[in-house]
Amino acid sequence: MNKMIKRSVEILEYAASHQDGFRISDIMHDLSIPKSSAFDIIYTLVECEMLEVKNEKLKTFALGPKTYDIGYQYIKDNNIIDIAAPILKKLGDSLSKTVFMGKYDNDEVLYVFKYQPPTAILNHCSVNTRAELFCTALGKSMLAYREEEFDFTKIEFKKYTEKTILNVDDLKKNLEKVRKNGYAVDDREIKDYMICVSAPIFDANGITNYAISTSSLYENVDIENTAKKIIEAANTITRKSKYLIK
Repeated sequence: MNKMIKRSVEILEYAASHQDGFRISDIMHDLSIPKSSAFDIIYTLVECEMLEVKNEKLKTFALGPKTYDIGYQYIKDNNIIDIAAPILKKLGDSLSKTVFMGKYDNDEVLYVFKYQPPTAILNHCSVNTRAELFCTALGKSMLAYREEEFDFTKIEFKKYTEKTILNVDDLKKNLEKVRKNGYAVDDREIKDYMICVSAPIFDANGITNYAISTSSLYENVDIENTAKKIIEAANTITRKSKYLIK
């Protein structure tokens, strides 16, 4: 990777996290960039309007208007499914499992994306169908980070298998485990033969409007290894999509 380009990106990322402005000396110290390089890069970015002088007297810099133009164009030309699709297809192929994306919609899970690789065994649920929050891995992934605002008295618990969660106390204990581990599991709670593993996607405000999951036969899944890959994919989608409008 070109060192100058890499340093330019690092400086822009630094500027994004220091909205009150920064000095060249801050870049030199925090990013370990030599003074001459830092000076050249910063003033080149100023010329390109990627940075601007925030305070002439204090000699501080901040993000420039061109970054907004580029960011807005990215938002306008993309939506979360466009961003997630190639990531989920790669995940499905690597795990040989069907993958889903669900959306939190009217206190239900709405399936908005599905990919089934040729080697996947299970094929359940279709795009635009709905499922309940309390017994699905997707639902628990999103609900775990909405617990304070969610009215649990609205849940109509229904027994699907012997392992289905059937009361609020047990559900809240499960959601606490989701937050601790970073992923949710439907451990044969809907079908006796099926396990689903899910991880949440966060927007810029830390809200979980979406989550992703995979489904497997219960005797044919390494939950920890699967969860690690799902979390990695979910984090990538979060990073790429968290500023999208929709």
